[in-house]
Amino acid sequence: MCALKISRQPRYRKRVGRFTGLDVKNDESTVDFSTAAMCYNFDFSSGALRGGYGIESHAAVPQAAKRYWVYRCYSEALGKTVDKYVYQQADGLIKFFEPEVERELPLSGEKYSEVDMLCYKLNSADTLLISSKDKPLTTWDGKRIIEHAGAPRISSMALHYERLFVINPDEPTKVFFSDDLDPTNWTADASAGGFIELLDERGDMTKVVSFGGYLYVFREHGISRITAAGAQSEFSAVNLFVSADRIYPESIVKCGNVIMFLASDGLYAFDGYDCVKVLTKLGGRFTAPTASAYFGGKYYLACSMDFADGVIEGRGGAATDGALAVYDVTTGEYSVTRGLCIEYMSVCTVNGEDFLAACDSGGSGVITRCGKRFGTPLKKLWRGATTDFGRPDCMKIVREIYVDATAPCTLSVCGKRTKTRNVAAGRRRVRVNTTADAFSLCIETDAADCVIRPPTVVYCEFRR
Repeated sequence: MCALKISRQPRYRKRVGRFTGLDVKNDESTVDFSTAAMCYNFDFSSGALRGGYGIESHAAVPQAAKRYWVYRCYSEALGKTVDKYVYQQADGLIKFFEPEVERELPLSGEKYSEVDMLCYKLNSADTLLISSKDKPLTTWDGKRIIEHAGAPRISSMALHYERLFVINPDEPTKVFFSDDLDPTNWTADASAGGFIELLDERGDMTKVVSFGGYLYVFREHGISRITAAGAQSEFSAVNLFVSADRIYPESIVKCGNVIMFLASDGLYAFDGYDCVKVLTKLGGRFTAPTASAYFGGKYYLACSMDFADGVIEGRGGAATDGALAVYDVTTGEYSVTRGLCIEYMSVCTVNGEDFLAACDSGGSGVITRCGKRFGTPLKKLWRGATTDFGRPDCMKIVREIYVDATAPCTLSVCGKRTKTRNVAAGRRRVRVNTTADAFSLCIETDAADCVIRPPTVVYCEFRR
């Protein structure tokens, strides 16, 4: 009597490997199994999936703030240097926190359009320079607020070699500069202030940045550099970069040894001479920036982003969501947060604590790697590229997947049909048993804080 031999299909194991970033530029069949076809609200810089960036409340950031700054000055009453946070409300009123009486006070009863502020030592006094598009430059020394009628209206300003350089929205082809050591004197004179006019195909001026000993003027379609040290007679200008694409002024930030900015064709790093496009695999998905900042070695960009799932929310009335992109300018690592509609960001120090203040449509707080929006966890998703493991001639049966996670998650295997399994925290073997020519993995979780390590797929093959 002979035994019946039953052939067993060999089982193969494929580990996802180190989780890597989103790639929407290349076809899914040409990228690695560990590359994400879509990913948001996860931080994958360590190779595992962790909770990404979010926003949470902070005692020094009022919920009602729409724009936020910190005014550092010496308090005679307290006998020390103090930090006074200043913020603008949605109705245009400006308030500040007075530590001498430990409560908030109005800066003035006047309402402003969106303002910007800059600390300056004017006549040996700690002074806050306040600019807006509808009023001349205003100064506040903690006691008096003075409007300087001779100053231009300002849409962008930068301190450079003790002069204040500004762009006037009424005359966007000119960059105006104040008197040396006196940003309140704008008299056009060889011994006081003046302006530099630039007329060419680069378009109107949108932002000024002091960087590397030069003043860089960002324009609608290019960048110009102004040498402005010493006497006016030594000032000079040169054009550096021209582009057919639009440069968004809301995205321009000095980030260490580069200036980051977003153009309509992608994200750029500018070192003062050359522009290099970065995050090219994201395929220009970032649009309509609203705010940007540099904090802790990372570039933060609040914008809209098309997540290609047809969900309509956020700004613009199109299939876009509010997004926050965080890019490490040294390592190139990045993450994308979905579900935040940030309209303003500001790097601040209050009582020795450094933080990135953010004004979101749901309130104001600070940006941290908390994975939440004011206490509500953000839904997190990682969907890998579709793969056939290099064997297009074979059908695959995904038998099981080994998952190691510190929080509950949902695992989906997407092929001809989608099989979804709820996975508890811990090390788990998840039985799937689904057949497809090619498939992708999708991992989702609602947990604010999590660590999901790269899973291992066990599968079989047979020829059709």
